[in-house]
Amino acid sequence: MRFRRLSLASLVISLLVMLCADVHRQVLAVDAPVGSGGADGGSIWAGVQTSSPPNGSGVDSSGYRWVPATIYDSGIGSTTGITKLVGSIRYDLYERHAPNGAMTLVWIPRPSTAQLAQNAAILVRGRLPQPSVMTAPPTDQVVVNVGMWMWVSADWWHSVTAMAWVPTVFGSAWARTSATPVRLRFISQDDGTPNGGLVGAMECDGPGLEWSVAIGDEAVSPCLYTYQHSSVSRNGGVFVGVVSVDWEIAWTSNTGGSGSLPSYTTSSFLALRVDELQALVE
Repeated sequence: MRFRRLSLASLVISLLVMLCADVHRQVLAVDAPVGSGGADGGSIWAGVQTSSPPNGSGVDSSGYRWVPATIYDSGIGSTTGITKLVGSIRYDLYERHAPNGAMTLVWIPRPSTAQLAQNAAILVRGRLPQPSVMTAPPTDQVVVNVGMWMWVSADWWHSVTAMAWVPTVFGSAWARTSATPVRLRFISQDDGTPNGGLVGAMECDGPGLEWSVAIGDEAVSPCLYTYQHSSVSRNGGVFVGVVSVDWEIAWTSNTGGSGSLPSYTTSSFLALRVDELQALVE
């Protein structure tokens, strides 16, 4: 567990970044059984598929069968595939056969597995949940100079995975990208004046430890924040906090390639009422 003091400007910047990133993330969260559309500019390349690739029967998870479209080339005396070059990307024309017998022609790019992984990462980021943390004491009963435990449910703390693939004449080429939660962070207003300029922050590896009566008051949380001031002078009598989870993103493929991609952070707001206990002296 690490604790530090930050400026109010840091909190404001964190909130703005979180809002912008979350709006973008929610837009990307829309995913159809068969995706289309590479990772350039946060968009999935047209032709890259986001269902599961074909199994041994040659049918993908959406029930489609993929066959290269061909034409007879009199110059070489045999059939050949149909391709086109768009910028630096080569596309092949495929027949996509639906379960009902309908056939659609689809242009399929020839991305590298690393590029497929970047496409899958777009889907993964869109599927990451916002943090939902629990605290002890509860957020409306926090006390000055009493450590507040924070943790995330173990059911929530798990990897999120997506695949991107394309058909090829040698079979499907796919990449699987996974985001794994690794760190819990918390930043909050914590100042004794209405317009105070200090905030507090905490971060810890892992989801934290769930507090229970059985643990008792002597146990130590790996994710603990201790308020130094009451929130009574703030708007609404509460401090605003931001809880964040850092995700590490990595990928593998059926070609033997693998690697890591830039990490990602999801965040959510908390409102915390912090009281100061007054001792009576006779």
